[in-house]
Amino acid sequence: MSQITEVLPRVLFSISLSFISSPLFAGQAPSSAAQGQPAGSGTTDLSSQATDPTASLMTFNFIGDTRTSFHGLDEKGLEFEFQSIIPYRLWGKSNILRTIVPYQATGPGTEGLKSVAVANLTVLPASWGRWGVGPVTSLEQSDSDQTSKFLIGPAAGAVVPVSRRLLLGVFNQNLFATGVGITQIQPIVAFQLGSGWALSAGDLQITYDWEKDEWVQVPVGFQIGVVRPIAGQPFRFSVNPQWNLKDITGAVESSVIFTVALLIPAR
Repeated sequence: MSQITEVLPRVLFSISLSFISSPLFAGQAPSSAAQGQPAGSGTTDLSSQATDPTASLMTFNFIGDTRTSFHGLDEKGLEFEFQSIIPYRLWGKSNILRTIVPYQATGPGTEGLKSVAVANLTVLPASWGRWGVGPVTSLEQSDSDQTSKFLIGPAAGAVVPVSRRLLLGVFNQNLFATGVGITQIQPIVAFQLGSGWALSAGDLQITYDWEKDEWVQVPVGFQIGVVRPIAGQPFRFSVNPQWNLKDITGAVESSVIFTVALLIPAR
C-alpha cells in the first residue's frame, strides 16, 4: 500500500496529461454558451464557471490549507492539495472527472499523502438549470484506522442560476465500505461581483458519519476570489476562511484555504 501512495500522484498527473492530449478531449466539453451560461471568455464568465461545480471548465487547483486551530488541541497544521477538474464528452453526454490528492505537511496525525478521491459526474441540462450524478471513490492512506481502504458511493448535485450574477445549488457525496458510512453535503452559493470578482460559500463539506450516528463536521465560511490573466493565461486566486462548529477533539476548528487555479476554457 505504501508503494501505491508513493507513485499515485505521478500516475494521476500522467493520466491528466494524457486526457488533455487525447482526441476525446480535443474539443473539451461544450462551451459555456451551449450550457446556458453567458457567452464569451472574459473574466466574469470564467469566474462564473469556476464557482459552478457542474461547469465544463478544465481547471487545475493548487491549494494550501492552513489549519489555524484544532478542537481540544494546542496545534496548528498545513495541508497541500492538488485538484484536477477535467471535462469530457462520453456517449453524447457532458462529464466532469474530478481528482483530489491531499498531502499533510504538518499538524496532528501522520504526515504525508492522505486519502485520494476520484469522482465522475455526468451533467444533464434541465429547464431550471443543471444537475449531475455519478460515482465517487476514495483510496485511504495505508496508516488509516479504517479496515476498508477503498470506499465508493454515489454523488449527485444540482445548480440553479437565479440570475446572471447569483448561482444556488447543492452537491452531495456518499462513501461506503465495511464499517464506514460517510455523507457530505456542500451548499453552493456564488454571487458574481463583476470584473472577475466573486463571493461564494467556498468548499464547505458538511459531513455526517453514519457509523457514529452524528454530524462530525459543520463548517461555515466564505470565499472571495478573482480571475486575472497572467501572460495571457487565466488564473483564479481565492481565499476561503472556515470555522467548524462541531466540537470534536482533534478536528479542525478554524482554517484559511488559499487556492491558485489554472483555468483552461474550451475553445
